[in-house]
Amino acid sequence: MNKLILQGYKSGDKNGGPTELAKILSESLIACNKFDKNDLVERFHHWWKTDAFDTGPTFASVFTKIDKGIDPKDAVKQTHKEFNKNTAGCGPAHRCAPLAGFMTIPTDHLISLARLEANITHFHEDAGNGSAVVVMLCRHLLKGYNLKQAEVLIAKDPELSSTWEKIAQADLKPDGYIFNVLNAALHFIHSNDPLEDVFKFAGISNYCPVIVGSVRACLNIK
Repeated sequence: MNKLILQGYKSGDKNGGPTELAKILSESLIACNKFDKNDLVERFHHWWKTDAFDTGPTFASVFTKIDKGIDPKDAVKQTHKEFNKNTAGCGPAHRCAPLAGFMTIPTDHLISLARLEANITHFHEDAGNGSAVVVMLCRHLLKGYNLKQAEVLIAKDPELSSTWEKIAQADLKPDGYIFNVLNAALHFIHSNDPLEDVFKFAGISNYCPVIVGSVRACLNIK
């Protein structure tokens, strides 16, 4: 199932980094037969030292510190401080969909795991909550719910309802703040606009098309 999700990534990812990170997450899940944060950090670190590109500044800052021997948890906190607490970007939401596709993980474990995965690089709680919304949306779709039903489930989820409201109230802008990215992605998923239009809106940074691609893949997987 994650192979099909990764195909969705490729359709919406013009720059390539999110697809590579999602692939690494998928490989970790398969190798460990579960979510293993330590294994994933090691795999991300290996990629950072070898073939990394298009990682985003937060990921780059964290793994530059890890590469210097700083403890991963401290690296995340130091980056959050150095970035004036501006670590609410969409990086984790870009790479997280394979969690939804690894069906041996129970649905009721996914929110906490999405937040834990996001915290590998992004300390701000908005990043973790946004990632959890993407994971839960994809899982509900993979379980056979339609888009409207999946959104209702998230809106009623006590752990995500306030985040869902913030996404609905966010701006339709092409910047990288996670709630704006999700607002834009949902807008284009609902409008069913061709990806060419989504790319035009997003510009060179290409923030929301990655999520449009991964979610649309889950909509189409039967």
